[in-house]
Amino acid sequence: MLWGDFVGFEKLYIELTDKCNLNCKMCYRRSWSEIPRDMDIEILRRIYDEVRDKNLKEVILGGIGEPTFSHLIYDAINLFSNFNLTITTNGTILNEKLKELIVDYVDKLVVSIDGFEDKYEDIRGFNLNRVVNNIKDINNLKMKRKKEKPYIVIQFVATKDNIDDIFKVLDLANELNAFQIIISNVIPQTDDYKDKILYTKYENNEMKTLFERLRIYSFRRGLNLMLPNVELKTERYCPFIEENAIVIGADGGVYSCYRFSHSINEYIFEKEKKVSKYSFGSIYERRIEDIYESSDYQNFKMRVFNNRYPSCLDCDLVDGCDIVKTSDYDCYTNKPSCADCLWSRKIAICP
Repeated sequence: MLWGDFVGFEKLYIELTDKCNLNCKMCYRRSWSEIPRDMDIEILRRIYDEVRDKNLKEVILGGIGEPTFSHLIYDAINLFSNFNLTITTNGTILNEKLKELIVDYVDKLVVSIDGFEDKYEDIRGFNLNRVVNNIKDINNLKMKRKKEKPYIVIQFVATKDNIDDIFKVLDLANELNAFQIIISNVIPQTDDYKDKILYTKYENNEMKTLFERLRIYSFRRGLNLMLPNVELKTERYCPFIEENAIVIGADGGVYSCYRFSHSINEYIFEKEKKVSKYSFGSIYERRIEDIYESSDYQNFKMRVFNNRYPSCLDCDLVDGCDIVKTSDYDCYTNKPSCADCLWSRKIAICP
């Protein structure tokens, strides 16, 4: 793909709410001080009106909050039913009406399962069997209506605390006829999680050996397995930029990615970092297309696409650098800074 091929956004992420019914130990919401909010119905309808005639590749109902916890979930599914529609969810509060809507109109359902039984409950404070039963109900509805979709995708965020459960989760994914299982690495938000990462900057033979076992294990069960990197690679690839994606937050702000949609703390290889929310505009004030095509947004996209920004992760000066403590700007004076983004290194994966 060449830079000139960027003719408009093709993938749309919509955050119906940044609230959640759970309080998971590894969640981004544990590090922020924002007042949670829901998207207004008028904004949701405005989004639909602006994109209804667009040939979007995918619409994703997700974000930092739980989309099925939003009172707009039914409206959103109905409004965007003609698109290739994905929902990312914890799978805990799927009532009968919602299950039927999902089977009728949703193409892909991504469900987070970060452990098996006791470990899952320890992380999420919820009983895994209830989530499994919800997925089974959806599969039964698919069979009853002779439908192939929604494809079930299981996402597992790996840490030192739960990695021992990964083979059991693969077996569960196989039992649930999952189309795919995505393993991502945790990006710690709190001090107590900063030493629980499984990835390293350089040689990581232990994790590479484990992942090779996982590949063989999943292949024998016919599972489509997506694995993250566990050590730094030279190549940087931003899935949001490369796939022409745009994020609309519950506040109506237009963001380049999930990372900049809220102000949070991160620990990047045990170093604390303040990531500041960075909006390119609000759809309360401007059209989505106008914000996307603005010089501010396009210049940012061009920098990221062409890798015209520093790499703090393997910089010799990082230990004595104050710039790296926030995302406000980098040593090239780019704002905001993507210089130590772990998503661009495929250490973390967004579905």
